[in-house]
Amino acid sequence: MPVGCPGNGREGKNLYSTSIVAVDASTGQLKWYFQFAHHDLWDFDGPQPTVLFDWNGIPAIQHTSKTGYMFILDRRTGQSLLPYSEVPVPTVPAWESPWPTQPQSSIESLTEHSAEPCIAIVSGCTPLPAGFTAAPQWSPYQPTPVVFQPWAGGGMEWPPAAYSPRTHFIYSHANYSPINLGVDEANNIAFTPIPGEVDHGVYGAVDTRTGKVAWKIPITGTTPNSGMGVAGDLVFFGESNGLFHAANASTGEILWTFDASKVPNAGGANASPAFYVINGKEYVVYGFGGEPGNSPVLGDAVIAFALP
Repeated sequence: MPVGCPGNGREGKNLYSTSIVAVDASTGQLKWYFQFAHHDLWDFDGPQPTVLFDWNGIPAIQHTSKTGYMFILDRRTGQSLLPYSEVPVPTVPAWESPWPTQPQSSIESLTEHSAEPCIAIVSGCTPLPAGFTAAPQWSPYQPTPVVFQPWAGGGMEWPPAAYSPRTHFIYSHANYSPINLGVDEANNIAFTPIPGEVDHGVYGAVDTRTGKVAWKIPITGTTPNSGMGVAGDLVFFGESNGLFHAANASTGEILWTFDASKVPNAGGANASPAFYVINGKEYVVYGFGGEPGNSPVLGDAVIAFALP
């Protein structure tokens, strides 16, 4: 069903959906798992690749799913290295068999976890229009439409995150793309656009030592579609309008911007940066393109950058 994952007919936690699963590569034996959403009703899978790094001497794995909550686990055991709680959540209507608790991390989130108190527009922030009700996160679908944020579009989507051993920061994005949706027991769908709503999001950094957001850069008009890459003391990322940025990895201050609209046949910055060295000279390369409905600027160009 394209509007999420209604839960009738599949009771329980639904292992191993919306989970990290570790398998012994030699034997195929299950070693451990960690589930980010029990009995997933909202399409809260985890398309963003995991990140491996050393956390205080412990081999760690980091992941943020579409729930928007970041978890850092001991990759040997699957145990969380920073606290999280199984919090009580709404369980009505019962026909969807919603699980009564969900995991919420103590790590500060880049994601907006509700459509309230307001939705952002270009000129500022306004409340939801009359007749639109924000649903608490983890609410099951209702026959009468309510506004879900995050939903199937995240939270975190596919663009990869990055980690720097210099700053100990995870660099990633977060989407704000709410939906006003109702579903009844017969899977009849009611959907209404939200007047004045503008998709947006942030690129940002989370300090893995403290679990706090270190900095955020707002993106308005589209959701972030670029992966982030870090090299030395710089972090690189793009916007769907074709702007490609280099920022101070510690502070988030944008130090350099390339405008792909000035290059024939280049498009939106919706890819992920890569780094390489030739004859001692460092390069960053990026693909500028897009697709209808995903980027306001279409094109197809691969451009490499280097200092003189």
